[in-house]
Amino acid sequence: MKSTLFFSLAASVAELVRAQSTSVLPDVAPAAATLPADATDAQVRLLETDRVQVTDEVVADLMKNNETAEYGELFAFADSNITTPEARKRSLLRRSSNCKTAPGDALWPSKFVWGLFDLLTGRALEEIVPLASVCYPKSEFDNYDKSKCEQVVSRWNTDYDDPGSAMFPIYTGMTCLPKANATASDTCTLGGYSTLSLEVSNVAQIQLAVNLARTLNLRLIIKNTGHDYNGRSVGKGALSLWTHNLKDIEYIKNYKDSYYSGPVFQVGAGVQGFELLQAGEKYGVSVITGICPTVGIAGGYMTGGGHSPLMQLFGMGADQVVSMNVVTASGRFISCSPKLNPDLYWAMLGGGGGTFGIVTSAVIKVHPKIPVTTSVFNFTTSPNVTEATFWKGVRAFWDEMPKYNAAKTYSFFQMMNLANVGVPGGGYAFNMLPFFATNKTVDEFNALTKPFFDTLTSLKIPYQIETKYYDSVYPAFQATFAPQDQAIGSTTGTPGNRLLPRENWEDPKLSNQTFDAIKNIVDHTILALMYHQTPQNPPQIINSVNPAFRTEGGMIVAVNSVADLSPKSLAEAGEKMTNVIMKPLRDATPNGGTYGNEADISEPGWQKSFWGANYDRLVKIKKKWDPTGLFYVYRGVGSEGWEVMDGDRGVQTQDGKLCRV
Repeated sequence: MKSTLFFSLAASVAELVRAQSTSVLPDVAPAAATLPADATDAQVRLLETDRVQVTDEVVADLMKNNETAEYGELFAFADSNITTPEARKRSLLRRSSNCKTAPGDALWPSKFVWGLFDLLTGRALEEIVPLASVCYPKSEFDNYDKSKCEQVVSRWNTDYDDPGSAMFPIYTGMTCLPKANATASDTCTLGGYSTLSLEVSNVAQIQLAVNLARTLNLRLIIKNTGHDYNGRSVGKGALSLWTHNLKDIEYIKNYKDSYYSGPVFQVGAGVQGFELLQAGEKYGVSVITGICPTVGIAGGYMTGGGHSPLMQLFGMGADQVVSMNVVTASGRFISCSPKLNPDLYWAMLGGGGGTFGIVTSAVIKVHPKIPVTTSVFNFTTSPNVTEATFWKGVRAFWDEMPKYNAAKTYSFFQMMNLANVGVPGGGYAFNMLPFFATNKTVDEFNALTKPFFDTLTSLKIPYQIETKYYDSVYPAFQATFAPQDQAIGSTTGTPGNRLLPRENWEDPKLSNQTFDAIKNIVDHTILALMYHQTPQNPPQIINSVNPAFRTEGGMIVAVNSVADLSPKSLAEAGEKMTNVIMKPLRDATPNGGTYGNEADISEPGWQKSFWGANYDRLVKIKKKWDPTGLFYVYRGVGSEGWEVMDGDRGVQTQDGKLCRV
C-alpha cells in the first residue's frame, strides 16, 4: 500500500511539474521588504543587506497574487502551516524519500519554478560552470576559449572569486581540472559541483532559497570563499548560496551590552581576512583572522573555532563574536548572542560551518593596535650537518615552545624530508615562515630566542635569519603570511592535522614520544607545517570550540602526496595518512584533538576529535534548530545519518546523491 501511495504521489507531482514547465513566467518584482535598521533585538543597527528580508506579509502577498499563488507555498516559512493539496502532496513525497531531491526526481523544480525563483531573488540565480571548462574543446558547457583557459591555468591556485571554484577539486570528483592542452577526447562535467548558485546580496534571497530547499527537499550548500579542505562547499545536484559578496564593514567605537563593552566591527558574511585586516589598520585597531588572507571570517573560520596569529593575546576566532545574524532552517532571520538564542550562539561558534544556520553578518571584537616583530630563518642538513645534528636543532626549538607560548608569541614553520620532494641527495630542511612575536621589540625577540640560536651555534648548524619590527599587525602580516602559497586547487596532496596538548611538553617521556611521532610525519610526507600556539581563553567559555584548543601548545598539519587521481592511488594515500602518518601522533596525544577545517578526510573518531565532550550537546541543538536535516556538510554535527552515494572513488567525494544511511 505504501509503495502504491508513493508512486501515486510521484505521478501527481510530476504532472504538476510538467504543467508548470509550459507556463510563461509572470512579471513579478523581487519578493522582499525593507525593514527599519532598528528592527532587531541586537545592540546594533542592521546592515543594509540584512534589512532586506522576506516577512510573513511578503509570503502572504505571494499567496494572494494570481500569478504566483500556485507556487507561494514553496517559499513559505516552516511554521506557516500551509495546507493546500499541492503542499500536502509535496510533504508526503518529501517524507517518503530517503535521498535529497536530484535533477530528474519528481520534486526537482521545473524550469518554470527555477525561473520564478530567479525573478523573486532579483535575478541572482545562475548555473554553475566549472572554471576550467573553458579549457575543453568538447564539453557539456560548450565554452572552449584558449585565451581564457590560459588565464584559468595561471590563476588556478589563487582564484576564489567564482561560484565554480573549489579549493580541493579532489572532492568534486576530479572533474574538469585545468588542462592547457585538453583534446576533444578529454571530458569535463559538472561532477560534484553544485548545480545552481545564488549570488547573495541580501537576506531575503537566502530566506527564499532556504524555504524552497526545505519544501522540495533540495540539497543546500553554503559557500563563502570555498576555503575548505574536505569539500564541504560543493555538492552534486545542490543549490549553492554564495555569500562571498556580502562585504560590508562598519566600525562601532562604543559598543556595550552585559557581556562586552568596547569597539567592534560589524561585518558581512563575505568579508575576508585581508579586508578585515585592512579595516583594522585604517581604524588603528587589531583584529583576529586566520593566516591565509583569503579565508572568510564569518563563515567556516569562526564557526569552526578559528586559530590566529593573535590568538595568544585575544583568543580564538569564535571568541571574538559578540553577536551574529542568522537565517535558520525554518527560513526565519534571527539574532544570536549570549542572551539571544544562546543555545544556537553556543553551537554555531565552534560547531562548524554549514550545519546550524547561515550567518549573514556578525559583530566582532576589536583590540588595541599592537607592534609585531617578525623573524624568518632556516637551517638544513649539509655535508657538515648530519641528519642527527639537524634533529637536535629542531628538538631545541621544540623544547623552547612552552616558553614562547608563555611569552604570548606565535610561529608557523615547515619541515621537509627533501628526498620526498625529489631533491637529489635528500636531507632535511627547517623553514620558519615566520616567528610572529606580538608585542615584542627586536631586542625582546632576540632575548627570548637566544637559547635556541645559541644551541644551533653550539651544534655548528649554520642558519639564515631576517628579523624586522612593525608598529602594527597589518604590515607584518602582509610581509610574511600574505605572500605564501595556500595550495588552492591542489590535486597533488591532502592534509591531516593534530592539536597537541601542553601536557605533551611537560612530561619528558610523553614529549619524546610526541617528538618521535612528528619525525615520523616528516619522513612520510611531502610537507609538515607546524605552529607554536596557545589561545588566551576567556574567563567564561560560552561557545563550543573544540576543548582541545583550550589546552593546546601547538598544532601540526601533515600534507600527504597523492601519486595520481585513480581510486586505487587515492585509497592508498588515505590509508597512509590515517594509519601510517597520523596514527603515532594520535597515540601520543590521547588528550589532543583535530581542527575540523584542516582534517584528514578519513579522521577516525571524528566526533571526539573535532568536538570532544561538546558533541552530544551539539547534536541535540542540531535536532532542535534543523529537525529535517536541511543543512548537511561532510562530517558535520549530525551527519552520521547521511551518505554521498559516489561509488568507488578511493576517497569520499561530493559527486553523488545525498541519501540517508
